[in-house]
Amino acid sequence: MNAKLSPTNESDRIRVLHEYEILNTATEEEFDRITKIASLVCGTPISLISLVDKDRQWFKSRVGLETEETRRDVSFCQYTLEEDQLMEVEDAEKDERFKSNELVTREPNIRYYAGLPLIDPNGYALGALCVIDRVPRQLDQHQKEILTLLRDEVVALIVNRKEKEKYKESEQKLKAFFDNSQGLMCTHDLKGNFITVNDAGARILGYTRDEIQVLSLFDIVPSEGHKNLQDYLDAIVRHGTIKGEMRTMTRSGDMRIWMFNNILQASENKIPYVIGNAVDITEQHFLEKKLKHAQATLMRTGRVARIGGWEYTPADGKIVWSEITREIHEVPEDYEPELTTALQFYKAGASRNKIRTAIEQALATGEAWDLELEIVTFAGHELWIRALGNADFENGHCVRLYGTFQDIDKRKRIEAESSNSKKLLAEVLDATSAVGIIATDNAGVITLFNTGAENLLGYRSEEVIGKFGLAHFHLEEELVLRTKELEVELGRSVDKLRLFVDMAELHGAEQREWTYCRKDGSQLHVSLAVTLIRDINDNVIGYLAIATDISRIIHQREELEKAKLVAEQASAAKSQFLANMSHELRTPLNGIVGFTDLLLGTALEDTQREYLTIVDQSANLLLGIVNDILDFSKIEAGKLELEIEQTDLYDLVIQLTNFLNLQIKTKNLAFYLNIAADVPHYIWVDALRIKQVLMNLLSNATKFTEKGTIELSITVESHDAEHAVLCFSVKDTGIGIKEDKLERIFDAFTQEDNSMTKRYGGTGLGLTISNKLLKMMDSELKLESTFGVGSRFFFNIHVRSIWEINEWEELKKIKDVLVVAEEESERNALARMLSLKNIDSVQAKTGFEVLQMLKGGRCFDAILIDNQLPIISGIETIKNIREKKFNNNFEHNIIPIFSAEEQNIELLCHSLAISCWLVKPVKPEDLYTALIKVTTP
Repeated sequence: MNAKLSPTNESDRIRVLHEYEILNTATEEEFDRITKIASLVCGTPISLISLVDKDRQWFKSRVGLETEETRRDVSFCQYTLEEDQLMEVEDAEKDERFKSNELVTREPNIRYYAGLPLIDPNGYALGALCVIDRVPRQLDQHQKEILTLLRDEVVALIVNRKEKEKYKESEQKLKAFFDNSQGLMCTHDLKGNFITVNDAGARILGYTRDEIQVLSLFDIVPSEGHKNLQDYLDAIVRHGTIKGEMRTMTRSGDMRIWMFNNILQASENKIPYVIGNAVDITEQHFLEKKLKHAQATLMRTGRVARIGGWEYTPADGKIVWSEITREIHEVPEDYEPELTTALQFYKAGASRNKIRTAIEQALATGEAWDLELEIVTFAGHELWIRALGNADFENGHCVRLYGTFQDIDKRKRIEAESSNSKKLLAEVLDATSAVGIIATDNAGVITLFNTGAENLLGYRSEEVIGKFGLAHFHLEEELVLRTKELEVELGRSVDKLRLFVDMAELHGAEQREWTYCRKDGSQLHVSLAVTLIRDINDNVIGYLAIATDISRIIHQREELEKAKLVAEQASAAKSQFLANMSHELRTPLNGIVGFTDLLLGTALEDTQREYLTIVDQSANLLLGIVNDILDFSKIEAGKLELEIEQTDLYDLVIQLTNFLNLQIKTKNLAFYLNIAADVPHYIWVDALRIKQVLMNLLSNATKFTEKGTIELSITVESHDAEHAVLCFSVKDTGIGIKEDKLERIFDAFTQEDNSMTKRYGGTGLGLTISNKLLKMMDSELKLESTFGVGSRFFFNIHVRSIWEINEWEELKKIKDVLVVAEEESERNALARMLSLKNIDSVQAKTGFEVLQMLKGGRCFDAILIDNQLPIISGIETIKNIREKKFNNNFEHNIIPIFSAEEQNIELLCHSLAISCWLVKPVKPEDLYTALIKVTTP
C-alpha cells in the first residue's frame, strides 16, 4: 500500500509540533488517564495518543500496546490528520488503504480503527486520539461524543502543558537571572530607596547586599546628577517604564556607567515599586569611544588610500558597497547596485571578461581573486582599480562573496608613464649622437657608454666598458688643478674618482666645463654634468656623467667677450658724449628761450611777432629733446636719484592740468579729471618725477588725439591706515597703437613707425624715460590700446599717505544735493565725493530737467550745476530758477561749475550776485568748502 501524500502545510505542521516540545518526553498521568478512559468507554483493548512526526508516529500515551512508535508510512493516524472529524475503519481487511498494511497482517493485527485529529488553536493537526481493536466493530453515537470530548481534553493538555513549562522555566530563569546576573538587578521604591539588590550589582558598587539595601539611589549617584535622578523618578511614575543611561560612584569613588531599562510595578492592593535592570557599560562606553575613533580613522585611511569594501549574497542577489566604493564608482546617493549592473562598470573587453570569470570561479570553487582592471564610472571617467575577492562556503555552497575595491588609477598612470619613460630613455640613449652619456659603478668603472659618447671620444663601447674610469678621457693638468681646489675646499685628500663625484654627493649634482681627449689625441671642450644613480632604497649604486660638446660655444663666448668689451666702451663713450653735448646745447638754448620771451614782451610788428613765436616754439621743442636725452643718459649711467618728500597730490594734478589747458583748448579737445573720493590728500613721492611721467603721458595723449576726449583718473586700489596703492591712468580717443607694435612702444628712440616722427615729432624717449622712472619707484607702465579707437596708459604705485585731517563737521546738516552735468563721468565723480561725507545725490543732465524737478516740488539742500550744458547753459538755468521763484532758498544754495578755459568767470558771477563757484577739476576740499559756505546763514 502507498501512503497518502503529505498535506500542503506539512513543513509548518512539523515545525509547530516540535515547538510544543512534547516528543520523546516521559509519560504523564494526565495523558495516561485519558487513554484509559477512551479504552474503557469504547471497549477496545488498545487506546493511543499518537503524535505524527516527519517519518514516524510517536505515542505520548498508550494502552494495550508495548511499542513506543511506528513508522509513519504504515500508520493509520497519518490519514486522520487530513480530517476534521472522526475517521472510522470498521474492518481494515476490507479497506483498500489498509488491507496490506503490516500492522494489519502482523502484530498487533488491527481490524478496527477509530481516530480524531488533535488540532491546536492555530489549526495545525499534531496527531490523533485513537482506539484500536483486533476484531471488526463500530462505535455508537454516545461513544463517539465521549471520544470527541476526550480529544479536546488532550489538545488542551498539550497546549497548557507548553504554557506551564514556559511559566516554570521563566520563573526559574528569572530567579537565577536576578541572583546570578552580572549586572545590577534591583527593586526600589518611588523615593529611590533600595528594596532588593543582587549580589553582582552590590559587588560592582563596592558593597555587600546587606550594606547597599539600606541605601538609596541618591547615595550612589553623584550630587551633580541628583536633579536628573529626581526627573527619572517622576518620569517612571508618569510613563510606567523608562530606559536610559545613568552614572554612579562606587564606594571607592570610581565612576561606573550603567544602561538601564526599568519598569514600574503597581496594583490596587500593593505599594508600587520599580524593578530595575542595569548593565555595566563602563568599559563598553570607553571601548565604543575608541571604536568610533578607530572607525573614523579607518574611514579616513580608506578615503586617503581610496580603498572601499563590497559584499555579494548569492541567495538574494544583493550587493552592498561601502561609501568609498560608491565614491570610486561616482554613483548617485540613491543608486542601488546589482550584479549585472555592477559588472557593466568594468570596461568592455579584457577587464569585464576577467572579473566575470573570477566571480564564476569563486562561486563554483571558492577561489579568491586579485585583479587590476579598468572601469568606466557613472560619470564616464576611466579608472584603474584593484579588485580583491573571497568566498565563504557552507555545506558546499557559496553563501557570500566579499572583498575590497581600491582606486589605483594614479599608480597605473605613473607606471605607464614610467614604462614609457624607460622606453624613451633607452631610445634616447641609442639615438642621442651629440650628447655623451657615461655611467659608472660605485668603484668608478664604466658600465654604460652610449652612441653619443662613442661619437664624441672616438672609442667603441666595448673598448671602455669595464676597463676605464671617467678620468681616462681628461687632460692630466686639469685633473691635478681640480684635485688641489677640492682638497683646499674639503680639507682632505681627493682621488681620481672622488674628483668627479664629491661635489655631486654634497649638492646632488655638479656641472663643470672640462677638456676631453679623444682616442686620436685631439681635444674638445665639454660641459660635464655628474649626478648620482640611486636604487629604490635611495642607496647610491653608481654615477652618471653627461657630456655636451661646447667647443663652438667656447669660441663664440670668447668672441662675444671681445665684442662686449668693445660695445661697453662705445656705450660709455656715447653716454658721455650725449651728456656733454646736452650740457653744451642747453646753455645756448636757455639763452635763446629767455631772450625770445623778453622780445615777445616788447612792442613788435605782427610779422616780427610771428617769426619770434616760431623761434620760441622751436627753441622750447629743442630744449625738451635735449632734456630727454640728458635724463636718459643719467638713468643709463645710474646717476639719477629720487627725492621722496610730502606732496600735495591735488596741487600736483592742478599744475599739470593748468599747463596742458592751452594745448587741449587749441585742439578743441574735452579734458576730464576723475579723482576718486577716497584718494589721499598728501602722498610721499618724488613729485618732480611723478609730474614728469604724467606730463609725458598727457602730452602724448594730446599730441596723438585729433578729436574726442582725454581723461586723467586717480583711484585707490588698496590701502591701510598709512599707505595706499594708487592707480594713475591717462586715457585718450586718439589714433591708438597696432597690436604688433605694442611690445616695442617702450623701447628707446622708438615710435609706432617712422611716419609718426615725421608727422608728430619727438625723440621717442618719453615713454622709455617714464617707464625707467617708474621702475625706480617699484612700478611699471602698462598699456591697453585699440588701433583707431584710443589708448590707456596706467601704472600703480605704493606710497605713504595722509587722508583728510578736517572732519567737515558742518557738512552733516546737508542731506541731499542735486548734481547737474551733461557728462555721466563728471556727475559720478561729484556724487562719489558727496557720498564720502554721507550726502545723498540726485543727478540731472540738462537745465530743462532741473526746472522740471523744481516745478514738481522737489527740494534740495544745494545744487551743483555745470555751466556747459546743452541748450540751456548752467548760468541761464540759474537765471530761470530765480525768475520762477520755485523756492527762495535756491537763490543762495546754487553753485555753478566752470571749465578752466572759460573767460571772465569772476566778473560773470559777481554780476549775478553769485558768491561761490567752482572751477574744474573740482577737488573734494574745494567742493566741501563751497557747500558749507552756501548752506551756512
